[in-house]
Amino acid sequence: MKTIPFHSSRGCLSYLLIDGGEAAVIDPSEEIQTEQYLSALKEHDAALKYVIETHTHADHVSSAPELLQLTSAKLVRHQNAPSVRKDIAVRGGERLALGESELTLLATPGHTDESISICTDEAVFTGDALLIGGTGRTDFQLGDSEALYDSLHTVLGTLDDTTIVYPAHDYKERTASTLGEERASNPRLALAHDAFIAEMDSHHPPTPDLFETAIAANSR
Repeated sequence: MKTIPFHSSRGCLSYLLIDGGEAAVIDPSEEIQTEQYLSALKEHDAALKYVIETHTHADHVSSAPELLQLTSAKLVRHQNAPSVRKDIAVRGGERLALGESELTLLATPGHTDESISICTDEAVFTGDALLIGGTGRTDFQLGDSEALYDSLHTVLGTLDDTTIVYPAHDYKERTASTLGEERASNPRLALAHDAFIAEMDSHHPPTPDLFETAIAANSR
């Protein structure tokens, strides 16, 4: 399976997965020109089968509606997502065929109550649950620090150290890490249960610049 990352100037990451003439895009953003996704599909002679949202983003507007209008793709998101648009509503544990491969969907709540991660044979796309050197915040969108701890250690914790981690954001122009690297160096993964919950419950960074606009647009 081929993975093509797209990185916006504001640090938003989305990914195009291609296998056997079929493709899925994860977390498409208006900060990436839609033509870039379409050009990559054309270059690899692939049809877009799925648009997958790892959660309802609060810091950028999704370009899923435009991609769905321009292709025959189906929209995949968690059943708890506030948007009524769900062509394929998931809760975790589902497998989606893509070309000759499968995508496994994992429920990884905590950053939001409807966060999911997407696994391939060699990688996991973690949305805002696990970032490179950090994790997503838990102080809005029905976030839950204990749920995030469980997602990181119980759900993602079952994956091998060699698993490539593709997050939904990075502000240092990185697009990937590995679970082994994160387990060795990510300070939040090093915290014990109670310390993690205490730190996350007290963590209140500034509200994202596009918060109201993004939540309203992405919840339609």
